[in-house]
Amino acid sequence: VKEINKEIKKHTYEKEPAGVAAGNVSKKGDFFPIPLSPLSTMLSPWLYRCQMTNRDFFGYDIDWQFHLDGLHYNVYGVGGEYDWHIDANIDKTPTDTKLTCLLNLSEEQYEGGEFYMMNKKEGKPCQFNSGETLIFTSLWAHKVSPVTKGKRITLTYWATGPSWR
Repeated sequence: VKEINKEIKKHTYEKEPAGVAAGNVSKKGDFFPIPLSPLSTMLSPWLYRCQMTNRDFFGYDIDWQFHLDGLHYNVYGVGGEYDWHIDANIDKTPTDTKLTCLLNLSEEQYEGGEFYMMNKKEGKPCQFNSGETLIFTSLWAHKVSPVTKGKRITLTYWATGPSWR
């Protein structure tokens, strides 16, 4: 986790403009679209895990073109949150977002910032600690509750493929 954060911080990335969110929902924090290429060697075990999870549990038709893909580096400070949403393409590309792959890169303890999925009972967040991964269908509604102390840091990879049939 520390090595990945260190490598990301070596580069300067432009912050996503405020107000960019999936739908009209509350999204508070600092979000950075970053290229995957400088991190590809370091992240290859995680990306391999994403591929194997798809193969073993989902079976989606996904274009694993890591050399073309990007990531999102998400920093939720105190008050940072992301209300209920799904991850989907909002442009008119001939692909669909199929899997959301999250890697928790928080180096210090934080409070709040729990991760919820609609397929789970409200009040029961998913366990998601530093160095752990969550991989789920992008069409499942999910949210991050407000962070109350510290910083919650994650890396997101969205696996896409041909449009749903």
